[in-house]
Amino acid sequence: DRGSLVITKSDNRSNQDFHNDLVSIANAHERELFAATSSFGDLNTDFGSPDIKMVNKQRIAMLRGDGVSSLSYGALWHFFEQQLNYPVTSMDTSYFDPSMLSEFDVLILPSGWYSKLMNEDKSTELKDWIRAGGKVIALGNAVSSFAGKDGFGLKRNQQQDSNTEDGEDEVSAADNLIPYDQREKNNVKNLITGSIYKTTLDPSHPMAFGYDDTYFSLKLGSSSYAFLENGYNVGYIKGDAESVAGFSGADAKAKLKNSLSFGEVRLGSGSVIYLVDDVLFRSFWENGKMLLVNSIFFVNNNKFTL
Repeated sequence: DRGSLVITKSDNRSNQDFHNDLVSIANAHERELFAATSSFGDLNTDFGSPDIKMVNKQRIAMLRGDGVSSLSYGALWHFFEQQLNYPVTSMDTSYFDPSMLSEFDVLILPSGWYSKLMNEDKSTELKDWIRAGGKVIALGNAVSSFAGKDGFGLKRNQQQDSNTEDGEDEVSAADNLIPYDQREKNNVKNLITGSIYKTTLDPSHPMAFGYDDTYFSLKLGSSSYAFLENGYNVGYIKGDAESVAGFSGADAKAKLKNSLSFGEVRLGSGSVIYLVDDVLFRSFWENGKMLLVNSIFFVNNNKFTL
């Protein structure tokens, strides 16, 4: 199956208890093991095929500080430290510069507001790093920083006002004539305070390895982005949005029609990955965690490093 891991005994000669360790790990994560007596496949792909790619050790940087959601950063930090036990280097937005990324493979942008990072000079430097093989993963509202920017392949949906940074509708003069005692009721129609939506996934894309073609995604707002014209629409809502749980205002729900949830845009040898919906949310949204891990280790994994 796509996304299956090939673990060879010959690459683990230093582990004298390799077999028992492997079985313990598989049992702990409720995964089935299949033994192969040869690297040649009668019915499946040979292990030496270009379709079998090395999973490289990724050097990960992640932003924190001014403009970064502390909830999003905290959930990511906890996930790496407590669940993956994988190193990540945090960089503060007060001193961050794309020139610092030469020793890293992946840059994670937690949900937040990155207008300073996406100024013309830094945006150009960031694109140069991506073209050289870097990977940017933007989560939640961080995605909005790339919308409409040259070279990043992301656009807001047409029904959404592109003049507002967070994608929410501006209050018009007519709206301001609504009586005081009706304002709250009127505003509710533009809110999504936490709702689960049925989305379509492309399980042939490495980001969605291990998933079926349907994913139930947690939305915390009505930000809506158009399908990627030059990229991979990995997760999306096609047609009218279908909420299966939670609250969604009528106007907010309508904005999600034909919208992107997860996507990848190639830029030179690198990628920009857009995770519009929160795939961790306070580290309890279990079904989304593999999307993040796949994005780090599987997506655009074409280079080999020792």
